[in-house]
Amino acid sequence: MENFREHLTKSSKCGFFAAFTLVMAAFSANISANQTEQTLLLIGGALTTCSSLSPKNCIEKTSLIGKKANQFQLTGKALQEIKSQWPDDSTNNRNETLRVLSKIAKQQPNLIDKGSLLWAWRDLDSRSLNNLTDREYNFVTDMLEVAVVDAKGQRIKETVQSKQNNEPAANDIVNFISATAKVNSKQPSLLAITASSRDPYESADFYEGLLDFDRIKSSWLALTPALAQAITTGQCEKLAQFRQQNMQVFNRHKIYPDRIQAEQQLCDAGVDNLVAKIESATGIMLNGGDQSLTRKVLFDDTGKPYPWTDAIHSRPLLVGTSAGTAIQSGGSNQFGSVAMITNGTSLAALRDGAHAVSAPSERCEDDCNQGLSADTLTYQTNGGLGSFSAGIVDTHFSERNRTVRLATLLAKTGQQYGFGVDETTALVFIKSQQSTIVTVLGKHGVVHLNKGKDKYSFDYSFWPAGAIIDVTPQGYQLNQRTIDSALPAIKIPPLPKQRFNNILTDAKLRSLTQAMCLANEQSAVGQQDEFIVTLNASKNTQYQRISPSSYGCAIERLSVSITTIQ
Repeated sequence: MENFREHLTKSSKCGFFAAFTLVMAAFSANISANQTEQTLLLIGGALTTCSSLSPKNCIEKTSLIGKKANQFQLTGKALQEIKSQWPDDSTNNRNETLRVLSKIAKQQPNLIDKGSLLWAWRDLDSRSLNNLTDREYNFVTDMLEVAVVDAKGQRIKETVQSKQNNEPAANDIVNFISATAKVNSKQPSLLAITASSRDPYESADFYEGLLDFDRIKSSWLALTPALAQAITTGQCEKLAQFRQQNMQVFNRHKIYPDRIQAEQQLCDAGVDNLVAKIESATGIMLNGGDQSLTRKVLFDDTGKPYPWTDAIHSRPLLVGTSAGTAIQSGGSNQFGSVAMITNGTSLAALRDGAHAVSAPSERCEDDCNQGLSADTLTYQTNGGLGSFSAGIVDTHFSERNRTVRLATLLAKTGQQYGFGVDETTALVFIKSQQSTIVTVLGKHGVVHLNKGKDKYSFDYSFWPAGAIIDVTPQGYQLNQRTIDSALPAIKIPPLPKQRFNNILTDAKLRSLTQAMCLANEQSAVGQQDEFIVTLNASKNTQYQRISPSSYGCAIERLSVSITTIQ
């Protein structure tokens, strides 16, 4: 078996290899390739990838043949089917919908994209659109979608060209997936599970293309909530019914006939075949979307794991992005059960706390079910897959300023550690019998939170891409190799003595803490509405500039406290 370093060299460009020089030194010193038990690649989302649906992510002059957009058309036949197959007994919503759609059909008789359809609907009667339940809304849009086909009637797939990505950090992450799969197996294979999407069939092309590496067999696994129910109850003939009932997915046999056929074949082959298929895979990738949906293919309605859940949990390589990362929180540690975060903002967490209930609908704007708002912090007490049990993991972290929501959930559940992964960034855990190597790869960094004495205080650490982290009985801290490779400090003007406003919006908290690190500031104060956020360095705080990038300053244990203006 070729060693890990050789795989990295073959699959990477200079930026990737430079980012992992320290990692490989630590890896070679502690873990040989055949001793590795599992590698977790926890991506924070926004893995910007060049594809026919996202040409903005491609280098200039890249030309891709493939599906460019989903298409919709308001034909008389489609409107008649909506009328005759309406999914519930709300005749008022049905009639109002048909009234508005008939008007749009006259204005837009040709193929349109979903955005144009919804804008036209809002312009004519936004109330009727907002009044639809999620099931009704999904039914209508699914029924209006038409297949994207070529002149011969063959489905046109989304194509992916990762080598043409215009974001080097995304290439680093993708190359690491390929290298890790190859070091774990002489005949590596990868499976993509897209259950985080309401329409997992739509996402299949992208993830199959993303994992299309040289000398790796990759494919989409048709593990959907409908299949999970059908295959375990011996009712594969009811797959279409289960899609509508449990997934709120309609009309997919017309849009993705090949994916529906693959799902049917997988179901008909039985549970043992599905388990064996997963057990034979080197790695699995879990997609972004809604982690609560992926949980439906891991556990039944009673919370009991499905027969294949343990096989997924134990793969040598587990990759998740966004929801596919969040779903990996779970299991238990010395602090108790590890919860899975499902929704919420930092500001709502401060005002309303955390709630162990289902997340509100994505279409909810104000008052949602159970008295929740659209921004309410919600979580699943029993967690998700449980492959990551070191603490609660969160995604899109600094960009959506989720630090305080994670800190609130730590205080609520009693967990000591939180891990917040930034966009286009991956937290990597390489586990063996001897030790665990933790590092950060990508564009930005990972925020590590250490719970304080109360829910309004915690320690904040920032690990930039390239950092190696030691796992010790006392917790997590920068590896000495990372500290030794620190760059010389740079001189920047001291921060102005002011209160930084809107500190819990966008990525402002990350910007402030990075500025504190670079300027060696010992304290700063921010404000968000009625809340004051105070940051103080203590005797345990460390600042290390380990990368010349905008987010290359490592921070260890910066004390954060939150108070309310009286």
